[in-house]
Amino acid sequence: MEKSYVLETYNLTKKYKDLYAVSGVNMHIEKGDIYGFVGENGAGKTTIIRLVTGLTLPTSGSYALFGKKSDSKEINEEKRKMSGIVEAVSINRTMNALENLKLQCLITKTNKTDEELIDLIKLVGLNYEEIKNKKASNFSLGMRQRLGLAIAMVSNPEFILLDEPMNGLDPQGFIDVREIILKLSKKGVTFLISSHILAELDKICNKIGFISHGKLLEEITIEDLHNKSRKKVVITLNEVESLKDLLVEKMGIKDYEIDNDKLSIYDTLDINEVMSVLVNNKVNINSINEVEDTIEDYYINLVMRGQHE
Repeated sequence: MEKSYVLETYNLTKKYKDLYAVSGVNMHIEKGDIYGFVGENGAGKTTIIRLVTGLTLPTSGSYALFGKKSDSKEINEEKRKMSGIVEAVSINRTMNALENLKLQCLITKTNKTDEELIDLIKLVGLNYEEIKNKKASNFSLGMRQRLGLAIAMVSNPEFILLDEPMNGLDPQGFIDVREIILKLSKKGVTFLISSHILAELDKICNKIGFISHGKLLEEITIEDLHNKSRKKVVITLNEVESLKDLLVEKMGIKDYEIDNDKLSIYDTLDINEVMSVLVNNKVNINSINEVEDTIEDYYINLVMRGQHE
């Protein structure tokens, strides 16, 4: 079955003088994905979102939205299916929440009743009765984040891009925003969510893109990420293939990876039994350890490898 992509980028690149903010990025976001975009501050996350939304132009490369190339006549129509929060929440602070949503209706040429807009305000966890007469200038940062999410949803977009949406939220705010995203996802909305908080994205995303210094290091499903971040026995030695064959024969290992002089075994093993096999077969090793990586460890190792390539 052919995949239906909401967003694809093709060697997307943005250069400022001698600095590559984004370098040769190839992203793939399928319809229905909640795609987490993870990287350190300055990694290039916001620049890519700005490129895709048309807020800045690429130095080279291109992208496609809903299958339409960025240089096609249809691209502006496809952009109408997209909404988002880029860098800072765009709110008129002299207006209250409902007035801000009405303004967004005018900008996006969307017809919604006051009742529908009030329902949207409630959906993002704001208490309408408490804030209906309060100007946005008197909102907390977390309240502005919630209102920004409501503004992004006014036009009923099929694709929502959120740049660091969890900034300024308290733990309950994290939960509320997460629930909103999951609810909209079930209705078919696709998300691109940039963040440097991997643990939070782990609770909501089905796919992760790791970016560092402008380069997309890897795209991986959450399922595969967890499989690669589990407990393992790691043995380093010179004759890795011979040891692998021995442990397959003696212990029936099936789930393993070989990386140069390192054998990582993911099967559930007693390390003392492994040591016994090594001693009985006079195998000389450099080291043996039980390791339980977190997904943060996986990301850090990926970044370190990327810096040495």
